[in-house]
Amino acid sequence: PEAIAEEAKKGYDLMIIGLDKTVARKHEFHDDITKLAAGFEGPLAVVDAREEHRDEPLASKLSILVPVNGTDVSRRAAEVAIVLARASKAPLTALYVTPGGKKSARQYEEAILKDIVALADTYEVTLRTAVRADIAPEEAILKETMRRRHNLVVLGAERRL
Repeated sequence: PEAIAEEAKKGYDLMIIGLDKTVARKHEFHDDITKLAAGFEGPLAVVDAREEHRDEPLASKLSILVPVNGTDVSRRAAEVAIVLARASKAPLTALYVTPGGKKSARQYEEAILKDIVALADTYEVTLRTAVRADIAPEEAILKETMRRRHNLVVLGAERRL
């Protein structure tokens, strides 16, 4: 972490971490990921290559999912996902999970998805949208990942201290 912190002083905007072990038993980041991330205060990307991406990374096709919820970090994640989709010509889906299935959130949900669609349009990226209700966000993300066979999830989240 000290070496990362020292290097970070040079002004890097993003740190990408890719280690052999990224996940611990409790579905949490492995301690090695946490220790490296502690030395960098900016945005992080954790890369965990699996299956064909580990064996043939250049030959495998991407399919990208970006969960969105209207926060600034969620929108920045959508921007990253859109740029990745454009560069790789990968299909892209934006997923909104309606909290508690509230019907009053319908206008808010539509505004968020319209914003992300408009952003994708500026980059000439086709974006599919999906909405899930009455399900926990993490469960909705996993189900959508399996349903559409997404193999890259771009998730914007605040750091927990």
